Amino acid sequence: MPGLLALDLGTSSAKAALIDRAGRTLATASAGYSTSRTPDGGAEQDPADWVRAARDAVTAVLPADEEIAALCLTGQMQDLVLEGEPGAVRPAVLYTDLRAGAEAAAIREALARDGEDWDAIAGSLQDASSCAAMFRRLVAREPEAARRTRGLVFGPAGHLAHLLGAGLHCDLTTASATGLLDARTRDWSPSVARAAGITPELLPHLTREAGEVVGRTGEDARDLVGLPAGVPIVLAPGDAGAAAAGITGLAPGQAHASLGTSGWIAQVRPALPGSAPVGASHRLALGGGAELHISAVLAAGAAAAWARRTYLAGADEEAADALLEDREREHGRGPTGLLVLPSLGGERFPVRDDALRGAVLGLDAATGPIDLYAATLEGIALALSHALDPAETGQVLPVVGGGAASAPWRRILADVTGRPVQHTDGTDATLLGAALTGAEALGLEHGIAPLAAQGGEATAPDPAAATAHAGRRPAHRRLYELVSSALR
Repeated sequence: MPGLLALDLGTSSAKAALIDRAGRTLATASAGYSTSRTPDGGAEQDPADWVRAARDAVTAVLPADEEIAALCLTGQMQDLVLEGEPGAVRPAVLYTDLRAGAEAAAIREALARDGEDWDAIAGSLQDASSCAAMFRRLVAREPEAARRTRGLVFGPAGHLAHLLGAGLHCDLTTASATGLLDARTRDWSPSVARAAGITPELLPHLTREAGEVVGRTGEDARDLVGLPAGVPIVLAPGDAGAAAAGITGLAPGQAHASLGTSGWIAQVRPALPGSAPVGASHRLALGGGAELHISAVLAAGAAAAWARRTYLAGADEEAADALLEDREREHGRGPTGLLVLPSLGGERFPVRDDALRGAVLGLDAATGPIDLYAATLEGIALALSHALDPAETGQVLPVVGGGAASAPWRRILADVTGRPVQHTDGTDATLLGAALTGAEALGLEHGIAPLAAQGGEATAPDPAAATAHAGRRPAHRRLYELVSSALR
């Protein structure tokens, strides 16, 4: 039977997988693209690079004569893409772009004058990374680009679906990250759109299910991504939602961790429309009356890579792990004695602070490069741990992402959180989740199961190390406020 082609257009690459209806991954491929850093601190990508990378990845996994049941799309969320004729009118503004702080404040003030609270509307704290603020900024600085805009999408999955002939669509999970969705009604907020300068006809159609068929590939799909015309296009949840589907499923319950370029703790919970924001965590809508609570640390793998370059003379992950193993044999498991904030450029959790920068506390004459690297991984794990309920210590924590391949980092995460850390079999959870939601959207009989249900190697916490880390967690949390105050 035809398999499912899953495509994840992430922060740095397009990843494709051909997955059969039993859940087996038959082939995978990826193709990268770059991010442009602007002189004023912005982060942008060329949507044409997304399409090129998608074609390279798709054609690598899909023989020319292969029949597929659907193209299942997911990808990075909270990007602002201005669609014109025939494609995007300018580079996409990424979710890591924090230039729109003044515009976010102006939107907040405009809503307050009308007696409305932006955070309450969106269900999460809003800041410069909001697509509403990004658009308001572009209207002021690039009026010609705004004039040429015929519609908006909020990530590369929506952009590719549009180019392939499906029209303008946005899944609920991605929409929840834009600052433009009313969490109470699960529709676009007219008042936020108005404050951002967005007219209703620019906003994409909202899908309502966790995965939804939004159209079929058009005649130019072969040239664009190497697919024939007529293939169903499923818009899966944005990458955080697709990852949750692939790790634990979309029923409320188990939390999971991701150690990608950014990092997060996520958990599916029953939706509570009208409830207040939960600290600095995001509440993202899912189909079926559920929502995803996600606490996102802006730099996880990115902070680890920075630490390898800075402290370990550019050592790769394997060499760094060997040094960590040597350090653990000498010192055992437990805190390094250092406290690290891994915030390289702003932070989203456990505080929302665009100006926050990293910090290292506790240096002494004996501190060496590998201690600093270990402490960085420890700091990322501590940052994530602030999202977990201490009462649930002992519950298994599935972990995915590139950083999860590091056995020493998994041990650090287990010790810091006090939870057994379950490493999955290497299947890409986001691609698996996209395929799973695609199979459900098409009504196919299938045996695709979330990774947590499939089992996997578990790393148990060391009891003494876990106790020591728990004692340091409050000091680590207070350090965010201290550093923020010092930088003001």
